[in-house]
Amino acid sequence: MTTFSRTLVAMDLSVMDPKLLQWVGTLDSKLGFQKVYFLHVMPDFSAPKNVDIEFHTLFSAGYPADEKAHDRIAEDIEKILGKHPGLEFAIEVREGKPYQKVVHLSEAKDIELLIIGRKKQSDGSGISARRITRAVKCNVMVVPENAAVKLQHIMVPIDFCDLSAKALRVALDMARKNPEIKITALYVMDLPPSNYYDRPYANKGMQEMLHKAANETFDNFLAELGDMSSVNLEKVILDNTLNHTARHITSFSLQQHADLIIMGAQGHSTWDNLWFGSVTEHVVEMAASPVLVIR
Repeated sequence: MTTFSRTLVAMDLSVMDPKLLQWVGTLDSKLGFQKVYFLHVMPDFSAPKNVDIEFHTLFSAGYPADEKAHDRIAEDIEKILGKHPGLEFAIEVREGKPYQKVVHLSEAKDIELLIIGRKKQSDGSGISARRITRAVKCNVMVVPENAAVKLQHIMVPIDFCDLSAKALRVALDMARKNPEIKITALYVMDLPPSNYYDRPYANKGMQEMLHKAANETFDNFLAELGDMSSVNLEKVILDNTLNHTARHITSFSLQQHADLIIMGAQGHSTWDNLWFGSVTEHVVEMAASPVLVIR
């Protein structure tokens, strides 16, 4: 059973914070968290520049900025997570560069899951989904600013590698514990070049052969993950007609109203192993729904 015993949530005192807290509550109810750290990093402990006007007006000489930030986060936690009495949490307000502090604390606290927001426009805080997801060693969930907070449909893009299997196991654990969750396992199949079939030696049945092989590989891949009779799982194979796997994944997830995408951090290629996966990276940046990157 998948558990994230130590979770870190990056807070920035913006409109993203309530959404991140709502997702903490949703995931806690589906999987169960043990301890959650809420981290806010300030460049210095004077009044911050990148917070809303209402929060700015609450600063005073007798009320240190770090204490004010702590109390603001505690208030939001009480308001949104009040119905999760068994959830243990700690609030950390640090001074320094947000990116460095998030990476450092994720290692120092042996974090298993980092949850961060992804805004339409950067506020200059120094934390970007791509940069953080590349740097940390733990699993990362990236929540877009306008993503709905619900969990009834999970999409898992796969390429039959070990990390794909690990990502699908996380989804299966959620679905077995919560039967209302549907899983779509998606494989985007690469095709020969568009001019391949114009060549005199081309096999006209190549595309059918590729689909047959992909279906067999898909079935074997699923069989190795154990009994799925209690899970609502659909397998889908899409032709990579756009020659852009990530675009197919994000478009299909939007069409199918997926609430969450879970995928592995790396693919098969050497380049994917150098970074955290070029396809995964693009999905994190493009998807309308949250993306949980599994390592």
